[in-house]
Amino acid sequence: MIGAPLPVPARDSYRRAVPPPDVPVPAPGAEPPVLPVAVVTSAITGTLESTLQDVVRVAVDQVGAGFGALGVLTRDGRRLGRLVVVGTDPAEAARLAELTTGWVVRRFVEEPSILAWEQLGVDPEQLGLGDGHPARAPFLAVPVRVGGQLFGNLYLTQKRVGEPFTATDVEVVQALAGVAGLAIGNARAAEQAERGRRQFQAGTEIVTSLLSGAGQDDVLRAMADRVIELAEADVAGVLCPTDDDDFLVVAAAAGMDAADIEGVRIPLSATHVGNVHRSQQPTVLDDVSVDPVLGAHADVAVEITRGMGPGLMIPFRHGAATGMVVAMRRRGREPFEVGPHHPLVAFVTRTALALELARSQARERRLQVQADRDRIARDLHDHVVQRIFATVLSLDRLSRSLEGGQPGTASRLGRSIDELEATIAEIRTAIFELHEDGPSVPSVRGQLSDVVRRVTEGSPLRRDLRLRGGLDDLPRELVPDLVAVVRELLTNVVRHSGADRVTVTVDVAEEVRVVVTDDGTGLPEVHARSGLANLADRAERHGGRLAISSGPAGTEVRWTVPRRHC
Repeated sequence: MIGAPLPVPARDSYRRAVPPPDVPVPAPGAEPPVLPVAVVTSAITGTLESTLQDVVRVAVDQVGAGFGALGVLTRDGRRLGRLVVVGTDPAEAARLAELTTGWVVRRFVEEPSILAWEQLGVDPEQLGLGDGHPARAPFLAVPVRVGGQLFGNLYLTQKRVGEPFTATDVEVVQALAGVAGLAIGNARAAEQAERGRRQFQAGTEIVTSLLSGAGQDDVLRAMADRVIELAEADVAGVLCPTDDDDFLVVAAAAGMDAADIEGVRIPLSATHVGNVHRSQQPTVLDDVSVDPVLGAHADVAVEITRGMGPGLMIPFRHGAATGMVVAMRRRGREPFEVGPHHPLVAFVTRTALALELARSQARERRLQVQADRDRIARDLHDHVVQRIFATVLSLDRLSRSLEGGQPGTASRLGRSIDELEATIAEIRTAIFELHEDGPSVPSVRGQLSDVVRRVTEGSPLRRDLRLRGGLDDLPRELVPDLVAVVRELLTNVVRHSGADRVTVTVDVAEEVRVVVTDDGTGLPEVHARSGLANLADRAERHGGRLAISSGPAGTEVRWTVPRRHC
């Protein structure tokens, strides 16, 4: 009936294997079969799924059949895409539909025929059709064509009155199949138009959100959500380039196990992703779990594709590199049907262009902000700091000249000089912060400046932060330790030293060196042992050392690691 993984008989057994029996000639003046209004209406309005159900239901009613089904070919004409069943309970209909979906169909019936299972060389019990099942009786098979192309076969079996199918039944079902083809074609066109409209609307919404300042991560996740909807997929992911040219990373995912997939690095070697990345062409796969290279499939790809069947991969430009949208359906579902000019491809391409445009606009905004910050920093250094420094020098000379005759006035001037020096240190810290890119992706300098500010906030302690060398060139794995060391040392000074001033120096040269100096009374031993032991461990892990020099005049702590170990 619908093709099966068993031997198929010769072509003649498909065509009038049993001629329609009892062919009555209509009486003179008899009216031709009248097609139900519901099916004619479906030719004008109706969704594809509801139209298929209506066609089978009306056919069953018109000829008094006990069981009916419409087998629909996939677009490539090689498989049975779906089986719409009427005449049995929903659970049995679902079982039969799942049983037959994906079968390779060697030959569909191309003219009305009355067939029996034994003539097809198929044992109905192998399909779960036991004795008494309505589909076991001889069945009438009529082709359904859409736009001149074979769409599928309409099958009817077991007339309720126990009589065989007649020529009138064949005529009615043939006429019904003709109208069904029109209805199905109309419904298919309507669905394609609606899908295109939704895809265009989805692309417009994403572009609007991008240009309104939405974050790239949020947009990529929305993109994955839209692909799930538009492609009717079970899982979808947006893959973006990494620093390593041999991998793409799943930047956003939606659908089944999305949280477990996000952040996974997909190798370009021994994967379907790599093949599509090299071809740069949208690709549909019948089964994503098969080896992309003979006998080779990357382990991570095997894990992600477990239980999946049809796949869809659409590459897109991501800056100077190539990203990719991947959608998958569970095993047993119909394959994707996407060509180079499909609206979904246009949606992905348009969204990728919008991402690039948003990146360019953000880069221009950052450059403009950075230019403004550089100008402000330059003005602060060249005018404000220099004037204050000149004032400090003048007051220092005046204070020295008054030390002999007016020591009280000289002391007050000294305190004012200290305040001005602290102000200079504050301005220098602000100048460092003005050179940072912003809070979204803080640089090492920005992180250190933020730590110093937050730890000393609310304290009368005067701070001086000095950053030297290529801090932003440090390896990522060292940065958390570096920030933690500065936080811990500065916290100890604030809590235990009783100092008025602290200087934090971070110098990157042959060594990475952190020096924290205060003018306090020193750290109690218990705090030195408990608070600094962890910092010593951090230094030793990087092949470095921790040195402490403490006395009545203050404390100096040096945390040093060789740069070659970074």
